[in-house]
Amino acid sequence: MPKPAPHYIAGHKKPDTDSAVAAEVLAWLYRANAAEFKNAIPVCLGPLNRQTRWLFKQAGIKPPEKRDSCLYTAEEIARPVPCIFQDAPLREALETMQRSFSDFVVVVDESKQPLGIVSDRTPRTNYLLQCNIEDLIGTLLDFEHIIKGLSLARLNAVELLEVQRLEVPLHRHSITGNWDPHTAIVIGDRDLLLEDIAKNPPAAVILTGVSDERAKAITQRLSCPVFLYRGSVISMMTRLPGCFPCSEAMIEDFASVDSQMREDEISRAIKNASAGLLVIDSKNRVIGSIAPIDLLKLKRPKLSLVDHSERGQAIHGLADAEIVEIIDHHRLGDVETISPLSIDVRPLGSTASILYERIKEAGHEIPQEIAKLLLGALIADTLLLTSPTCTVSDKARAADLASLASVDLENFGIEVLRQNDELADASAESLVSRDCKPFNYEGVHFLAAQVETVDIAILTRERAAELSQAFETRVKLEGAAFGALMVTDVLQSRSRIIIVSEDVRWLDAHLPSELRQSGQDWFIENFVSRKKQLIPLLLTNIRHAQ
Repeated sequence: MPKPAPHYIAGHKKPDTDSAVAAEVLAWLYRANAAEFKNAIPVCLGPLNRQTRWLFKQAGIKPPEKRDSCLYTAEEIARPVPCIFQDAPLREALETMQRSFSDFVVVVDESKQPLGIVSDRTPRTNYLLQCNIEDLIGTLLDFEHIIKGLSLARLNAVELLEVQRLEVPLHRHSITGNWDPHTAIVIGDRDLLLEDIAKNPPAAVILTGVSDERAKAITQRLSCPVFLYRGSVISMMTRLPGCFPCSEAMIEDFASVDSQMREDEISRAIKNASAGLLVIDSKNRVIGSIAPIDLLKLKRPKLSLVDHSERGQAIHGLADAEIVEIIDHHRLGDVETISPLSIDVRPLGSTASILYERIKEAGHEIPQEIAKLLLGALIADTLLLTSPTCTVSDKARAADLASLASVDLENFGIEVLRQNDELADASAESLVSRDCKPFNYEGVHFLAAQVETVDIAILTRERAAELSQAFETRVKLEGAAFGALMVTDVLQSRSRIIIVSEDVRWLDAHLPSELRQSGQDWFIENFVSRKKQLIPLLLTNIRHAQ
């Protein structure tokens, strides 16, 4: 039975605490609601910040896995592929391939690293299966290969010399007695041959079509190595070509892909792979194979978007997924879908607040660990209930969640905010990139980033210059018209705004004229929300500048 398509629950790029918590809690709610949602998988589109890691540790819950695309990886597509060692008989390889319904078998070394492939469709294999075996004994085919390939039973301990020829006397007139010490003779139960063999011992004798008792009696009359094949001469000769070692049939020119390669890249690679693709892990070991039919059979993953609804912030592969739901507390973005979907967008302080209501509406009790996650996310997004985005009902939810989580709201909230303060320690590049979002308005592409601190005094003139330079570099790389960096003191509810742009027009549009003339820093009191305060201000300035 094929596995159901995965159902990913993904927040936005550069995940913050609310985004990561929303993904985890919605997955928990799905699993609690119905059995068919057991495959709900919460994911984060990047590394989690210190605050988020701390919160999940406090709750005793493993954070969502990191995943940047909802497209399948090679590891997820790959079907099991049979592997075999290079000294294994060709017959064993082909039988293994047929039992596995595979197009080929992979020849590996002891560490399971691929050496080549063997298939019944290659010219090399077909040549070996149809060649004159006697011409290749002692070159491509050793007698040890015949022993192993035919599962010959050794009946005595006489030393085996080098075998260079194989002779099968089928009639009395073909018995010459002129064989040399490097010839192996295949016989059945015929005394005439035994007399000649006893007089002129060959390199070895292979008995066919005799009982164990008769084989023992014959062996006692011979002074050369004796082996027993449990079948007829015809059977043995038919199976003889399968004794070649896999190394002789192996094709070393095979195509492989890394286990983490995405399906869009795999689709391009497989066009030039006649035998399909081997999937290799980070240690160069074989973990499976992919054929073109495997790509055609893929079921589109389902996708729930939380804490965003804009394509620019969404997971890679969005267009190839079935978007089933959007849960957000921001403005409705530009995500488009083919089929109808559920949209739950509410003007609340956090996506965690919406999920609190969803859990209540579903009639579930909120466990302590889930309550702690929701409370931490609500505090993080509302800056301990001081942000303009925070509603009266958010404050009531926070009080309820604090009770369910068995924490003091004020003390827990301050610690949540402290965990997000890396202004003094982190690199300027990581700070300006961690919570940086792209926006487009009236044809203008710009970036808006926010850095939170519990003490704005940490932002010295030198530190501010480092942030400004790092942010300007990022704006250039993104090809944005300008960037607005908001450094927010979450305890004093004030922010310093830094505008960067190569175009003086945008500096004039956003910076107050008196500050442009004096060169003073731009601080705004009671200004803590990027969504409700900074973005509306920037959009207004853009309209006036057009």
